[in-house]
Amino acid sequence: MKDKVDILIKGGTLLTMDMNGTMYDDGAIAVSDGRIVEVGKSSALESKFSSERVIDAKRKAIMPGLIDTYGHSGHGLIGGFHHPRHGWPAGKLYWEATTDKWWYAEAQLAALERLRFGVTTGSSIVGSTPARTDSPIFGIRNAEAYAKVGTKIVLGVGPPDLFIPHIKEWKGSFFENGKWVRKEFTYEDALRNSIEIIEKWHLGADGRVRIALAPPYIFGRHTWTRYTHKYEPEHVPVMKEKALEFRELADKYKVQIHSHIFGDTIDWAVENFGRETVDEVLGPDVVIAHGNGLKQSEVDVIAANQASVASSPSTGENLWYDYAPLVELIETGATCTITTDGSAPRFSFDLFKDISRAMWHQWIRHETQAVLPGGKALRMVTIDAAKALQVDHETGSLEAGKKADVILVDLDKPHLTPTTYVPHQLCFYVNGHDVDTTIIDGRIVMENTEVLSVDANEVMELARVEAQKAIDLIDLDEFRPSDKTFWHGSRYEEL
Repeated sequence: MKDKVDILIKGGTLLTMDMNGTMYDDGAIAVSDGRIVEVGKSSALESKFSSERVIDAKRKAIMPGLIDTYGHSGHGLIGGFHHPRHGWPAGKLYWEATTDKWWYAEAQLAALERLRFGVTTGSSIVGSTPARTDSPIFGIRNAEAYAKVGTKIVLGVGPPDLFIPHIKEWKGSFFENGKWVRKEFTYEDALRNSIEIIEKWHLGADGRVRIALAPPYIFGRHTWTRYTHKYEPEHVPVMKEKALEFRELADKYKVQIHSHIFGDTIDWAVENFGRETVDEVLGPDVVIAHGNGLKQSEVDVIAANQASVASSPSTGENLWYDYAPLVELIETGATCTITTDGSAPRFSFDLFKDISRAMWHQWIRHETQAVLPGGKALRMVTIDAAKALQVDHETGSLEAGKKADVILVDLDKPHLTPTTYVPHQLCFYVNGHDVDTTIIDGRIVMENTEVLSVDANEVMELARVEAQKAIDLIDLDEFRPSDKTFWHGSRYEEL
């Protein structure tokens, strides 16, 4: 007699992403109670299991759900605004014109986009660039939205750029409850609000929502070429104090630390704080965003402390501050991931697109294609990414006992025909729109490209409405390229 399971997926090219890189040309996976019961050849599993819910994966790839280890909340509703001189209006819009409903709408939209693109676990920073930690409600509404859509999320919260010690408070006008109000808050206020979000939502929604501490710059210093913050020698002890405070809070609440680190930052911290302090702050629970321009000395420190680096090739790793030294990091023993840094002004949550970008960046940097093999790149968005988020015991690979976070990629497409070597095609030819089915914790949230967990049209309509409300409140004309050379010529005249 066959054992009954909740879902039986069969007949596809199955990539387990286990330690051995096991693949099955005609593979199957059995799922029950939200977890993987067994993977193997279709013939073997069909002889052992029966299910009322059988999914035919012929001409499809079966693989773990993608894990996007770094992104932003808020960006998705302002993707249409970007000007080469004025940038894009994130700060202006977030601070002056967004409500808690706006943040809920954006988080729903982001979760929907990720779900549609096969990202079953994502990370979004609420308290870094968006900086809406003047109240805990914005992070709480983000968490509620992700919980409703069904995707897994790590929400980063923390004080905004007030982390720079000589900036003591922030003042501004906010649109709240249908009227403009004047508000001011301090670094300490933002920190208390962040802790409240942790207390209310960490490990919420049956563990699908986790909260992380996300100071913009854990060592208080940003060395990205054009954005080096000014500080005085007397600020250094405060910067050290704040870094250690975040370590204490992370340990107390058992949450991760997600923060920006670029080249020279760690060397500077070692020189000014001492290696002992740097080692105390860093650890396996730290995810370093970007890592552009890291020196070998800094790579050694990261690897020694088992911290992870979330590299985002779409952000401009070849434009602003050198490339992230992924090859050196991996060879030194650090955990590295590929991430989108989604979404606006130029990015999306289509993580498949960033796999090939990351590989190309390293090929250019090393002047050879003999670095960063495709299989390793795929691991960097699955099992390695799970390790970075400290959930590799639960997800990131298709192995018995793990949560059933599974996606099916439709290979029956002109740009994927003929199907030769599936891992190569996943790295270079597949895009997010090729994802056919998404399963999270054994729950089918999208099948045959139809989203089942929420009404996608309602999510998008709410996003349109809330975005327009915010846009109507403030003047954003300066962020719309209007010069005639937008359409003609080789450069903007106004620049």
